[in-house]
Amino acid sequence: MTRLRNLALGGLTALAIGGVASTAFAVEPVDFQNRLNGATVGLPLGAAPPPGLYTGLETAYLGWDGQAYGNQGAAHINAIAQAVPLLWVPGWNFLGGSYSAAAVLAFYEAQALGNNIYNGGPGASAAGFYVFANPTFTPIDLSWNLGNGWFVSAGFSFMAPIGSMGARSATNPDYWTFEPDWAISYLANNWVLSANFFYDFNTASGANMGLCALTGKPGICAAQNGFVNGDEFYVDLTALYKVGKWEFGPVAYLEDQTTTDSPGGGITCVASPIPCGMWRNFAVGGLVGYDFGPVDLQVWVTDSIWHQDAIDGFDVWTRLGFRLWGPSAPPALVTKD
Repeated sequence: MTRLRNLALGGLTALAIGGVASTAFAVEPVDFQNRLNGATVGLPLGAAPPPGLYTGLETAYLGWDGQAYGNQGAAHINAIAQAVPLLWVPGWNFLGGSYSAAAVLAFYEAQALGNNIYNGGPGASAAGFYVFANPTFTPIDLSWNLGNGWFVSAGFSFMAPIGSMGARSATNPDYWTFEPDWAISYLANNWVLSANFFYDFNTASGANMGLCALTGKPGICAAQNGFVNGDEFYVDLTALYKVGKWEFGPVAYLEDQTTTDSPGGGITCVASPIPCGMWRNFAVGGLVGYDFGPVDLQVWVTDSIWHQDAIDGFDVWTRLGFRLWGPSAPPALVTKD
């Protein structure tokens, strides 16, 4: 079960991809989140890894298609995203749980093709985005071992609006997000089962200069100032079976916007009399992983099977995770003569 528990080293890693190619050119272009749905599938976040310092790399190819409201047209987005974490598990216990903390940086490049996205008339538009996403900080996460293979965890993260802001990074949120999270995981009898839950509270947005420059509409910028993106609930689901060093099984994710946008603005809301909708999306897929010893590798695909007022499609993901240092092992990058 040691290697299974080590899969959790990427648990806070995946949070890093928050904001990656979020929702630019979607039904609600101002519903650009600080979290990417589905980024923690394959990870038993209920179980903390053994004490040590961990890092890794998560890469995602995102291919999104969707239809916007009324005369707002359609959009297609391709994005390549990468996230690098630093997870620290000092071996401390607090309230009976294992304590960990993390910081994560993410980057992405996206190309978007849209028809009629902002102007309400015939014509096509295209834009490219090169973005250092808003970093994620997790000052506390606690994991409890319930016995018989069951683990639960609870934590708190926040995303700071200190990433790229400008005409070439229009999809980066310019507001803070505060995120409590919790998870329940089962790691026994060759199974890795996990349900990871997140709830995002967002602060007010300013007049994001990237979106203003992209649209060229001062009225949209003015309406966007003070806009509050609706709160959002996320669930990432995993059911993997281990055979030797291999693992495989189905994965899924759900995103549900639980409160309306306030004051009811946003680019499509300004450009059209039709009110903003509630962003909802459900996707399913499959994952294959292999334990190389010092490094764990996971590859998975997901496809949206239902979405409302949202844009999503076929995505391909990879994740590498490894320990840099631990009390019982030398640093991974140090060798002896």
